[in-house]
Amino acid sequence: MASKLGRRRFLATVAAGAGTAAPGFGAPKMLQAADRLWGDLVGRLVYDGTPPERKKLTVDKDVQCCGKFDIRDESLMVGAEGGLANVFVYARTRKLEICPELAAPTPQRVTLDNHDCIFKPHCMSLWVGKQEFYIVNSDPIAQNVAFAPLGEPIAANFVLAPAAGKDPKNIDATYKFTRAQIMPVPIACNYHPWESAYILPRDNPYVAISGMDGRFRIAKLPVGTVEFVVWQERVRVLKTPPWPKGYFQVTIQPGTTDLGTIKIAPASLERI
Repeated sequence: MASKLGRRRFLATVAAGAGTAAPGFGAPKMLQAADRLWGDLVGRLVYDGTPPERKKLTVDKDVQCCGKFDIRDESLMVGAEGGLANVFVYARTRKLEICPELAAPTPQRVTLDNHDCIFKPHCMSLWVGKQEFYIVNSDPIAQNVAFAPLGEPIAANFVLAPAAGKDPKNIDATYKFTRAQIMPVPIACNYHPWESAYILPRDNPYVAISGMDGRFRIAKLPVGTVEFVVWQERVRVLKTPPWPKGYFQVTIQPGTTDLGTIKIAPASLERI
């Protein structure tokens, strides 16, 4: 009978039944039933070759401040053991059921900092309707943050005063996305053209960004078949022999579904 019920009705039925169970047994049964509905997706992306040296970028504005930093290209970040960083892996399947446990601890803000004349972090995700985008300037020079999400009424173009200035009220800004995006939104600084970052606003929390070890984890996905997108800034949708269109489907199992190590050939990351 449970298989004919939707997940929500099933949970409600289990919870109702727990109230009539013998003391000490009802709550654990409810938790076990809920656990069977969710699973984590994990994997590790590895650059399959010797990574090129990161190019030192031309710093020709506010040189007195920015010229003292070793500012290099962040479009291809490979860790010491070959991990491929800053790759977005996110659910493409629409209207996924969201695990209630993910909503409660969601931080109110996703923060972008102008620090040492670059954007930090370089890649971010945001849950539309749950989180706001907070932008701050930690540098002693004026900064600009500009981006244009598809479908939003206006493009964003914030001018942030120097952190060491007389008016600290102008060193930050807040932006609220109203629409989920199908791909990460590029962020630029019109004052300092070497600065760049990406943010992916989605209508669910099922997004991961690989770390310097190449690892990623998307937690508490609904059990069943889910399609995912793999995105990297040099090539946008990352196409590899296992994922010729940059998408893949996987059946999420209770507990952890491990994709193992996915090797990415250098040719797959040549700039488009």
